[in-house]
Amino acid sequence: MEPYFYPQNEVLLDAKGFEVKSVEVSGQNGSLNSKFEYDGLKLKISGFGSIAKGNKIQISIDYVAKPNELTEAGSQAITSNKGLYFINPLGTDSSKPRQIWTQGETESSSCWFPTFETPNEKCTQEIHIKIENNFKTLSNGVLVSSKVGTDGFRIDHWEMKLPHSPYLFSMAIGEYSVVRDKWRDIPVNYWVEPKYEKYAKRIFGNTPQMIEYFSNKLGYAYPWPKYDQVVVRDFVSGAMENTSASTFMEALQSTDRELEDKNWDDIIAHELFHQWFGDLVTIESWANLPLNESFANYAQYLWDEYKYGEDEADFQAYREKQLYFFESVRKREPLIRYFYNKPDDMFDSHSYAKGGRILHMLRHVVGDEAFFEGLKIYLKDNAFKNAEIHHLRMAFEKATGKDLNWFFDQWFLTSGHPELIVKVQTSQNMVKVFVNQVQDTNYTPIYKIPVSLEVWTEKGCQTINAELKSRTDTISFLVDGEPETIIWDAKSNVLANLEYYQSMKSLVAQYKFATKGIHRYEALIKLKSDFRDFPHTQNTMKEALSDSFWANRRFAMDFISDSDLSIQKTLLEKIKIMASKDKNSQVRALAFKLLSQQSFEGKKQLLENGQNDLSLSVSQAAYKAYLKEGYEDIPIKIEQIKNENQNTYSNILAEYYSTKKDKESLNWFDKQLADNYFPDQYELIQAFGRRLLLADSVEVYNGLETLFEISRKRKKAEVIISVYQVFKNFINWNGVKAKRLQIKEANKKEDFGEVLDYLE
Repeated sequence: MEPYFYPQNEVLLDAKGFEVKSVEVSGQNGSLNSKFEYDGLKLKISGFGSIAKGNKIQISIDYVAKPNELTEAGSQAITSNKGLYFINPLGTDSSKPRQIWTQGETESSSCWFPTFETPNEKCTQEIHIKIENNFKTLSNGVLVSSKVGTDGFRIDHWEMKLPHSPYLFSMAIGEYSVVRDKWRDIPVNYWVEPKYEKYAKRIFGNTPQMIEYFSNKLGYAYPWPKYDQVVVRDFVSGAMENTSASTFMEALQSTDRELEDKNWDDIIAHELFHQWFGDLVTIESWANLPLNESFANYAQYLWDEYKYGEDEADFQAYREKQLYFFESVRKREPLIRYFYNKPDDMFDSHSYAKGGRILHMLRHVVGDEAFFEGLKIYLKDNAFKNAEIHHLRMAFEKATGKDLNWFFDQWFLTSGHPELIVKVQTSQNMVKVFVNQVQDTNYTPIYKIPVSLEVWTEKGCQTINAELKSRTDTISFLVDGEPETIIWDAKSNVLANLEYYQSMKSLVAQYKFATKGIHRYEALIKLKSDFRDFPHTQNTMKEALSDSFWANRRFAMDFISDSDLSIQKTLLEKIKIMASKDKNSQVRALAFKLLSQQSFEGKKQLLENGQNDLSLSVSQAAYKAYLKEGYEDIPIKIEQIKNENQNTYSNILAEYYSTKKDKESLNWFDKQLADNYFPDQYELIQAFGRRLLLADSVEVYNGLETLFEISRKRKKAEVIISVYQVFKNFINWNGVKAKRLQIKEANKKEDFGEVLDYLE
C-alpha cells in the first residue's frame, strides 16, 4: 500500500475477532520496525516511521480468523454478518452437503481477512486454498494452479488481477458438479450439487445470452476474465454479486418440473448486471447504494422486456412498485442518504424497487438512445473506480446536453413520491384533465412529471403528452368524439400513488381497448374492487379468460373461482380446456383448483391427466382436487408419490396425513419436520397443526414442543409465522401463551414484529 497524498505513520485495518500472532512491515529497501495494537475489531500498525506519497510498504499478518466466535447480527436483507460460514462441517447432518462459503457485503470480509472495510477501497487479490482433494474451490478471477499433495490435500491458487472492492472478495468450497458453458471466449460455469447437474443448464443456461445482450446494450463488454455462478446451502441473503463469481441461495436448485413454474432469470440477471454496476463501477459510500441496487433491479426489467416481452416486464415492474409503496407507508427516505444506523439499513425497497422505477422514468425522460449512451459514458468514465450519484447525473448530461439536476434532485435526493388526484371533465369535443399533487410539501417537492394519456374514442386512439409541474395542473385538449376511456400514464412509467375515479363503462372500455397488458390488468383490478357484482364486470372477467397475457387470465380465473357456483358452471367447458391446454402453468393450476368445486362427468380422468402435467404446481393442484373427491384409490396414489420423491409432493402428503388420526401420520410429520431442507415449510407446519387438533394431550404437548424448537432454530419468516399461527389454536394450553411471547421477542430483530402483532 502507499499513501494517497499526506505522509502516513500508521495503518488502521478492520479485522474482526482474530487471533493476531505477528505483523511484519517491509519497505522498498527491506524490513522496517513495526508494532501493533489490536482490540478485536481494529488492527493498528505503526512504528515504521513516516511513509510519503509515492513510497510503498508491504504488511504481512499471521493470524487466525474465528468467525463462529463473533457476536452474530444481521438485517432483513442480509441475515448474518459472520463473513465466513462452515456448513455441516463434521458431516453429521445427512440432509446437507459440507460446504464453506463467504459473504462480504456490507462489512463482513474483515471477519476472515484484514482489510479496509469500505466500498471505495479497490485492490487486486490472490488466495491460496488448502483443502481435501474431494472438494472443489471457487474464488474471484482465474485458477492459476492446482497442486495435489501426498497428504490427501490440494492447494488451489486463485488470482484476480483487476482491482475490485474487498466486500466482493469470495470463496466457495464444496463437492460440486461444475457444468461448463461460455460467452464468446470467456468461461461461464454453473456450480450445483451433483443431483442437480442435469438441470444446471436449464437453471442458468440463459446466462451467455444475457451477457451478450447487456454487453451490447451498455456498449461495454463484460469486463471480467470469467463468470461463475455457485449455489450454496443456508445462504444469508438471496444472492451476492461477488466479482466474477456470484453466489446464490439453494432455492435455485430446481428440477425440470419446478422450472416449468418458475425460472430464476430475474435474480440471475440482477447479479449479472452488478458485474458492471457495483463491481466494475463501485459506489463511493454505502449512502450511494442505489447506484448498485437500482441498476441491478432494472436489469430484471430490461431482460424481461428483451426475452419475454413488454407485458411481462411491465407486470413485474408493477409488482416492484407495490413493494415500494408498501414500505413507504412506514418509511420514506431519499434514495441517496447519509444518515443510517448501519450500512445494511440501505438495503430496502427504496434502493431496489423505487430505484429501478426511477431509472425507467429517466429512460423515458431522455429517450432510449440517450439513456443507454448515458450508461455507456458512466461505465467508461468510472471503470475500476468509485462513483457517487452526481457521476451518473453528469454522464447523462454529457450524453444529452441537458441540465438534469431537476430530475436527480426530486427523485434521488428527496424523499417520498407524487400523490395524484386525477379528475376528467368533458364538454362536447373538449376534454379537461385536472391533476392535483396532494403530497405533503413540508417533506416532498411538487414534482415535474412528463406524462402521457391515451384517449380512446370510437374513431381510435389519440395520445396526449403533457408535463405536470404545479400543485394543480389542467391538461386540455380537443377530441374527435366522446371519449370511451382515458388511460392515465399511457407508457406506464410514472411512479406515483394515483387516485383516479373511472366509471364502470370507462374501465370496461379500458380493458377492451388497451394495448398494454398492464393497463388491462389495472382495469380488472378496479372492476373487481369497485364494481364486483355488476354484470359488465362479470362479462369482462369472462372475456379476460382469453386474454393474450397470462396474468390477466389468471386474475380473471381467480375472480371467477370466488364467484357464485352458477357463474362457474356456465364456464365449465372453458375452464376444463384451460386446465389442460393453457400455456401458463399458474393458470392451469388455478383452473384445477376451480374445477375442484364442480361436479361433472369425466372429472376423475381429467384430474388424473393433470397429475401427469409437466408443471409441478399443476400436478399438485390436480392431486389436491383428487384428495377432495375421496376416490377409493387415493391410498394407492399416496404410496406412488411417496416412492417417487416425498419432497416433490410434500404439500399433498401433508394434506393427506393431516386428516389421519393414526401413528403413521404423526411419524411422517416427525420425520419431515426434522428435515431442514424440506420445501413448503409453511404448508407443512400448518398441516401438522391441523393433525394436532385430532391428537391426544400427550401428542399435542410433544408436537407443540417440536414446533417451538423449530421456531427458535430456523430463522425463516414462513416458519416463524406458521408456528405462531398453529399456537393460536392451542392458546389455552399450559405455557402456550408464554411460548408465543418468547417467539415474538426472539424475532423482533427479524422485523416480523408487525406481522406477529397482526396475528395476535
